Amino acid sequence: MHTIQGGLRLAFDSVAGVTNAVEGVHKSIARGPIAASVYAIIRGVNGALRQGVDRSLALLPGSMVANHTGSAAELRAIAALNGAFGDHLEATANPLAIPMTLLCDSTVLCLEPEALAAAIPRPASHVALMVHGLGMSELGWSRAGAPALGSSLQQALGCTPLYLRYNSGRNVSCNGRELAALLDALFRAWPVPLESLSLVGHSMGGLVIRSACWYAEQAKMPWLPALRRIVCLGTPHHGAPLERAGHALDLMLQQTRFTRPLALGKYRSAGIKDLRFGNLLDEDWEGWHPDRPGRDRRRAVPLMPSVDYYFVAATLGAHLRHPLGVLLGDMLVRTDSAVGYHKDTSRCLEVNPEHCKVFHERNHFALLSDPRVHQQLIQWWTKGGSRVAT
Repeated sequence: MHTIQGGLRLAFDSVAGVTNAVEGVHKSIARGPIAASVYAIIRGVNGALRQGVDRSLALLPGSMVANHTGSAAELRAIAALNGAFGDHLEATANPLAIPMTLLCDSTVLCLEPEALAAAIPRPASHVALMVHGLGMSELGWSRAGAPALGSSLQQALGCTPLYLRYNSGRNVSCNGRELAALLDALFRAWPVPLESLSLVGHSMGGLVIRSACWYAEQAKMPWLPALRRIVCLGTPHHGAPLERAGHALDLMLQQTRFTRPLALGKYRSAGIKDLRFGNLLDEDWEGWHPDRPGRDRRRAVPLMPSVDYYFVAATLGAHLRHPLGVLLGDMLVRTDSAVGYHKDTSRCLEVNPEHCKVFHERNHFALLSDPRVHQQLIQWWTKGGSRVAT
């Protein structure tokens, strides 16, 4: 029922947004009190209906998104909505806003020692956490019937795979700070001593992981010494061209009073806007006007020297200089951004060349399920065949 309530709230919010846009176009063509009164009536009716629906649905029982038990299609739709409008959903207390949770075998975990011991009968001392990207959920790690990455790692390394579910429309830094705290709670409650922690992020997930590590370092959280390795799959460390193109189009529409009301890019989520440059920290976006022209003002966040980093990229091209790959990368992220390269050397991420791999003739989402990617991670982590990854 909370899903229905959240969907209706978002529908009413959309009506309000469309009304404002249409009114803006109308005013730019012909001004007059009659038109203004008509739009005021529409807003009033929309607001009254919303209040009535909220009050009616509040009387009915429902289930929270945090413990979602609906269909996979429903969860994927909710995750996509969070990617597009997640900051708005959170700000308006919409029930569709996804709270950050950890899952094991599709079960949401309670981070208490007794509850974890009951949910995970044979916990390993090595935990591998998978962090999904924008508009996705933990379901994205298993595609087209292929084994999930966590299952591949568990079978080869004997680790316990966990999955993160979160609202990807929030600022990366907000999710990073919360993930740092969540890992702290996990470390303290894990049923056996947690000796090795591996973090795997796809796309935006890699940014969330790097942000979490920075905040954990500032707070000197006790889980950091257990962190052994971080894998970034198609992560836009220095931004994604699609978001920059969308921002450019929005700026173009803002140039005249006739097209300004159609500049709807301002409604895209804070998480999407963070992908323009690859923001990691609060200071990267606080006081910043993301809907106006602006330069890359990020604080450089270096990689931690005590952690092994592995960067995996995909490219549509058959080789590194193939025009298709140079222009489009993996469709969403350019190869240089995915491997941490930046023309400003102070922003370059220094990764061991042996820990970088580019998969050709593959797209952004193939990195999740390609067995060659799974095997590459296992090969890196085992360092020649050792079953215990330490």
